[in-house]
Amino acid sequence: MPLAPKEAVARPAGWKDWKWQQRHAVRTAGAIKEYFPGCPPEVLREIDAHASTRRFQVTPYYLSLIRTDGDRLRPLEDDPLWRQVCPSAPERADPYGYDGESENWELDEEMVTPVAQHKYGNRVIIRYSNICHAYCQFCYEALRTLERNSSKPSFERRHWLQTLDYLADHAEVEEVILSGGEPFMHSDEQLAGVLADLREVRPDLVVRIHTRSLTFNPFRITETLAQTLRAHEVQALGLHITHPNEITPAFVEALRRLQSAVPLVFSNVPLLRGVNACPETMRELSMSLYRLGVHAGYLYHFMPRSPKSELFWVPVDEGRRIVRSMKRHVSNPAVPEYVLPHPTGKYTVPLHDADEHPRHEMDSDGVRLLGFVNWRGEHVTYPDPE
Repeated sequence: MPLAPKEAVARPAGWKDWKWQQRHAVRTAGAIKEYFPGCPPEVLREIDAHASTRRFQVTPYYLSLIRTDGDRLRPLEDDPLWRQVCPSAPERADPYGYDGESENWELDEEMVTPVAQHKYGNRVIIRYSNICHAYCQFCYEALRTLERNSSKPSFERRHWLQTLDYLADHAEVEEVILSGGEPFMHSDEQLAGVLADLREVRPDLVVRIHTRSLTFNPFRITETLAQTLRAHEVQALGLHITHPNEITPAFVEALRRLQSAVPLVFSNVPLLRGVNACPETMRELSMSLYRLGVHAGYLYHFMPRSPKSELFWVPVDEGRRIVRSMKRHVSNPAVPEYVLPHPTGKYTVPLHDADEHPRHEMDSDGVRLLGFVNWRGEHVTYPDPE
């Protein structure tokens, strides 16, 4: 019988220190074998092969959440958390698959500085870090984070000064998003410096941060970090999460600290086959987050030219059906916006079937009506006179 993680298991001294978690993160097949002695040899070989060109790293905390077999010697192959971090066979030939060099989001004309992207009119995203607490094997920013010899520039002071000049000169920018990689891999002092620079140059800016700390290393969310975010008036935080099993007491404790400092916390969820691509899992995840006060943000379809599409790809129509199964059946603030991350910008997927598009019709008195299919699947009309 599969065994789930046990909260009562004795932990080493330092377990709740986020830096201890990073120092003791697993990075090799040998280290995985020590943690999971029964891990199959073919999996260990894949990890070794992968680690020669791409980053592999998992925190002890995240490893502790992975379900194992009855002897607790090997991770379950279909465990949704293990699937995300365990390297697998090389990608198959696919014209839209990952090749280690084709860009999928950062278009050259949008990179206004080496670390700042201005894709949408009122906001700029800052690539504040190229590293993470642990590495998702499907990462949509794999060219920046997974590749050991990445051609992406690192965050340097000179790039930051160029970015501050750009923000000062472009009043149409109303929001800055610190992303990466993982922004919280920086120290509190470094983060405070960057936030202070933003507030000095543009005190009117909305500041948002994207993070996966709460799922990979929730101990990073210290009271000092929360005080830093509060002091510099960070308005929003995008929480990257994939599965209900990632919501633990440590996750909740970290979330409460963030909520004490940041007014808006919302979810960013990638849609992944074998992880969350079913109505039951998505409903459980969405409602669990809603109960904790996390607003639904985006549900991202798998991004083309990202690693391991053969493992994680879900047809768009399947994703549409999953979200549609929740709409009006689940509390609306818990239902994410389903988007396709196209290089030119996100596209919101309509939830209705092709033959259900709203259409005008006339009633017996000649009044124009808008006909549509409601949440129960019934055809209804709504008065819409010209």
